[in-house]
Amino acid sequence: MDLDFVRIEIEITAKSPSPLTTALYSVLRNFEAEFRSACCDTPQRVCGACRIHDLCPYRVVFKQQLSSDPEIVRRHQKPSLPFSLYVDGAEDHVLSCSAGLVVIGSAVNFIGYFYTALLRVVTSGLGTLPDPDPVSFRSYSLDYHGVRHEISHDVSMNDSVILLSGQHLLDNTVHGNAVRVTLFSPLHLIINGAVSYQFDFARFFRSQLRRCSSLCAYYGVGELDLDYAGLSDAAQNVAVIANKIHYIQPAWSNRRNRAGLIGTAECTGLVEPMVALLLLGSCFNGGKGASYGSGFHHVEVI
Repeated sequence: MDLDFVRIEIEITAKSPSPLTTALYSVLRNFEAEFRSACCDTPQRVCGACRIHDLCPYRVVFKQQLSSDPEIVRRHQKPSLPFSLYVDGAEDHVLSCSAGLVVIGSAVNFIGYFYTALLRVVTSGLGTLPDPDPVSFRSYSLDYHGVRHEISHDVSMNDSVILLSGQHLLDNTVHGNAVRVTLFSPLHLIINGAVSYQFDFARFFRSQLRRCSSLCAYYGVGELDLDYAGLSDAAQNVAVIANKIHYIQPAWSNRRNRAGLIGTAECTGLVEPMVALLLLGSCFNGGKGASYGSGFHHVEVI
């Protein structure tokens, strides 16, 4: 198994405190349209009439085509989109925050279009500010430790970004039996058709395990070689302590459908390779709407 991915962040800095977080979250849903605009040579045509059709980067990324392998379809059904957006800024009126993007698996082949679309989304979001001050932004590619490396515009995007390996992350994570999970944007977990209003480690872990497994199957090389049933059972024995995760409205939105699980909890009693899987999953957000900024979180060993 392996699953390549690239992490990009654009740091936005204003001259005075501004509602940057609200502005950026309000336009994340425009990412699909901006991606299509970035790569489409014939925007006046409908996709079905396009001469390149199935070879178009837009269709490859967004059509979510089912696998030809019936076993993969049985286990994972419809694939997730091969990217995750996020805004790294829990408060609203701030001097700076970051808009991030993780491009996953085979979609890395279109990294230039992804970067252009992210830049356009950020620009459109800043244009919604009620009284926009001059702002500046810088672009970075992140390594395994989250360290930023500024993107050079003197070389191609493929040469400027850092290609990360999911297998490398799984193989080189030092196990610990306790972690701290911090949810920065609302996590929406749907269990048996119902919304989860309380943080439950087993539900969260299983959701992340399914997400990582599906992304590997559809966009990576091979599938995760794991004892899914054993890990699922073991997750039931993980205790949640110092739980400060609540179902609340985020500071940057008054819309009821934006509410979700936000906060911090410590979890103890993990077994291998839970920590490695959680760290990998944290790169891809979690829960419903993960591709468009929901369920952005960090995991750290304590």
